[in-house]
Amino acid sequence: MSCPELPPTVDLLVVGSGPVGSAVARRVYDAVPHARILMADLGPRLTGQAGLHLGNLPAPERAAAQARSQGRDPETAPGEDGALVKRYADRGTHLLRPRRDDEPEQFGMPAAVMSSNIGGMGVHWACTAPRPLDSERLPFLPADDLDAALSVAEHLLSVTRDAYPATEAGDLVLKTLGQLFDGDYPVGRGVGTMPLSCTPRPGRRPLWGGPDTVLGPLAHAGATAGDGRFRIADETMCRRLLFSGRKVTGALLEHLPTGTEFAVRASAVAVCADALRTPQLLWASGIRPDALGRHLNDQPKTVSSVHVKDGPTAGLAARGTVEFGGDIRDLETGRFWVPFADPGRRNHGQVMTIDTSPLEGVDPALFVGMVWYGAKEIRAEDRIEFSTSEADAYGMPDMTVHYDLTATDLEGAEQARADQEAVAEALGGEFLERPELFPAGSSKHYQGTVRMGPADDGTSVCDTDSRVWGFDNLYVGGNGVIPTATAVNPTLYSVALAVRAAASISARLIGV
Repeated sequence: MSCPELPPTVDLLVVGSGPVGSAVARRVYDAVPHARILMADLGPRLTGQAGLHLGNLPAPERAAAQARSQGRDPETAPGEDGALVKRYADRGTHLLRPRRDDEPEQFGMPAAVMSSNIGGMGVHWACTAPRPLDSERLPFLPADDLDAALSVAEHLLSVTRDAYPATEAGDLVLKTLGQLFDGDYPVGRGVGTMPLSCTPRPGRRPLWGGPDTVLGPLAHAGATAGDGRFRIADETMCRRLLFSGRKVTGALLEHLPTGTEFAVRASAVAVCADALRTPQLLWASGIRPDALGRHLNDQPKTVSSVHVKDGPTAGLAARGTVEFGGDIRDLETGRFWVPFADPGRRNHGQVMTIDTSPLEGVDPALFVGMVWYGAKEIRAEDRIEFSTSEADAYGMPDMTVHYDLTATDLEGAEQARADQEAVAEALGGEFLERPELFPAGSSKHYQGTVRMGPADDGTSVCDTDSRVWGFDNLYVGGNGVIPTATAVNPTLYSVALAVRAAASISARLIGV
């Protein structure tokens, strides 16, 4: 493979191509008519439409694309036998480090994963996109400013609460959840249908939202947008940021298939890799604020599944209407929300109805899957340590996670277990899998490692526009920017903060 010709100078370099990097690129592209933008990602391009959610592909194509997302080290990938799937590395992801059988499940985050592909985790995610609530929200940003950014993020991600048509099974579950939990919320709030990033399609599964949804027309133009102002460089890794004083001048990139290294000059740089690799790149570049990699925040995840005996189903008339390739989400008929509330509920609950009616040779049955995510106590000692001597599979500083759950975190997980048991009992269901606290890292919702703050006091990495303290033109993006304890899926929140970052970058470029 030959090394692609990339522009030596751009206005904006975006490192990372997930929903957040895509949001920064799209918003700057639309706001600054002259802006030349290069997006670099170490992973391969999986589909012609950049960042297409793999759930929209037929099952065989989906599996092949997932396998290409699983990094360089086969010991960290799920493998053909699926041994790591579910509790550790889902298909399409790879572990930060190989799994050890004697490793404690809640210490050191053994289930920490990444995805290495154009679109990042955004081509694999569950598309759950509710707004942060109460103490999840930034305390130092005016509420109207955050809400305005969240509204833009909802538009970019095509968020809707009407992903699925109403069903008898959904009505049963929603009524049950309301009876159990609505009393825990202030007036006007309670359980409901889940906001999802998708386009509803009557009679078919929703068209799931991915980074392509955020990129819009930029996702459809091959490697380079039609006017030549936007380019995606796949399998192109950012090795180091180049800077002088308060200004980042560009970056050293490597085209991984050929090993060719080259420098790109940039007027602004936005590093939007993920909550692990964004601080890794800053550290490797010699940019090491005190808070870098600290305040690591996962969400303790409790999972169960229930068979609702004699529950309502679509029946035999639906047989054969779904192409099922082993992904249980293909049989999902509804998703419901048990929101976080502070005070009151420290977990965010997702409840899925799953109907086996479309499967050939399987009796129609109703199953309910439950996933509760908890808000973790944030501590500076939960952190990533970067090695000065060892390298990872990509030749970057090796990472070791220092992480543990507190007594308060475990109390939240116990409440999640009790909630799920109450749901099963109220539905008259029988557990297929009893509530279980999954290994640390299994949420994939890692936050805090490049956290935002109101002042440069050593407890944060960036300001309220996501600009790194001490720099005029270096920005960070992704879940790692979120400084609060959250239980909600953080993607919408992160895209909203990226909208603010893009506005700051655009203002700087327009003034150039």
